Amino acid sequence: MKKNSLIKNNTIILTALVSASLSFQSLAFNDDPLTTYIKDGQFVGKWQGNVGNGLNWNIPLKDRIGETERGNLQVKPSKKNKDGDAIHLKWRGKQVKNEWGGNILYDSNFTIAKNQINIAPIEDQAALLIELKVNRSAKDNTTITMECNYSSECRGKFPVKTIINNLPKGEWTQLPIPLNCFNKDGKFDFSKVTSIFSIGTEGKLDIEISGISLAALPQGSKGCKA
Repeated sequence: MKKNSLIKNNTIILTALVSASLSFQSLAFNDDPLTTYIKDGQFVGKWQGNVGNGLNWNIPLKDRIGETERGNLQVKPSKKNKDGDAIHLKWRGKQVKNEWGGNILYDSNFTIAKNQINIAPIEDQAALLIELKVNRSAKDNTTITMECNYSSECRGKFPVKTIINNLPKGEWTQLPIPLNCFNKDGKFDFSKVTSIFSIGTEGKLDIEISGISLAALPQGSKGCKA
């Protein structure tokens, strides 16, 4: 499938799920770290947050505050309903050029990791549900990634620039991404997920996140296997 067709297909799938996202509400955002990773802006269980880019890929957050080398991505607590019940992620779009004109920072990422879970039995039945507010649209390619086996060689990626840019600005909304969207080649190991969520871009982007959790797909939905 050509890249443009793949992006269009992904957008159609996610648009349909976003329109039905109210049905996810009662199933998500509990206190179980197997199915909930951020609740009311707080990391759940052993899950931890970090940021990174090409100069340093793993900078732990302290009290949910941190920034990448050169400050391209800055993270701090924010407010949805009360102080501290969300996390603010702001990418400034800074670049550091090498001698050939490339950006040595690459993507700057916010990641939830430092744990291991088995969600293989529900790969085709659940979605990663992100409760977020878009303050500024994505300027450049933006990707959400999962990682397994504590290895950069075991990753599933899903492009979300177009999807994020179609969400309402300045409003809290839900973005569900079916788990099987991260396993297009059938090689991702959902039995050993060690990074449940990572979002990264080189360009400017400004979002807030209050919750990240799993929720059941609507009846009849096959996610990215549709």
